[in-house]
Amino acid sequence: MDSAILVQLIGIIPAMLWVATTLIIVLVFRNTIRSRLIPRMSEIKAFGIEATFVKEQLDRVAETAPAGSESDRSQVSRRAERIAPLLQNSRLLLVNDVPAQMYHVTRILMELNIQVEVVMSTAEALDALTRQPYDVVISDMRRGEIEDEGLRFIRESRARGIYRPTILTVGRFDPDRGTPAYAIGITNRVDELLNLIFDALERLRG
Repeated sequence: MDSAILVQLIGIIPAMLWVATTLIIVLVFRNTIRSRLIPRMSEIKAFGIEATFVKEQLDRVAETAPAGSESDRSQVSRRAERIAPLLQNSRLLLVNDVPAQMYHVTRILMELNIQVEVVMSTAEALDALTRQPYDVVISDMRRGEIEDEGLRFIRESRARGIYRPTILTVGRFDPDRGTPAYAIGITNRVDELLNLIFDALERLRG
């Protein structure tokens, strides 16, 4: 055999050994790779898509409503990606007499695999709470002409023993008034609302 060819063959032996070793590892551990690694890679990709979706939705909200700064919106998106596994299949009740106002919020929550039920009145919300074990409730403060309907809803749910952690949303937020009794938060900003939802779910399911 020509010496030059022999030298070339010797040179490619290490590479061939690496290929052979890799194939052996894949064959030996193929079941583990199939059951653990591939789903995990898909999961990471999915959560990345969800985080991008959250940021896009928040940016759209920011065009017409309070949604925090660019930095605030990015922070919420990163947090959504980080805790996405914890949010899976949690249950949220949204109480709002104009559900269209919460369109982007609802889309974000559903993209994160949070189950959302929407009702339009206190009576419907109280009935829903007797039927389903919700993790958290979002209620607007004002419904119709009643300025403090959200507070009445909280009082009534407590009186009936069906209260769940409740976040209040308002059109105009006055920080000097503080958070009403038994509400876990109150805000008019979508980024803050998402953070409050994440806080509640982390406490309950973390």
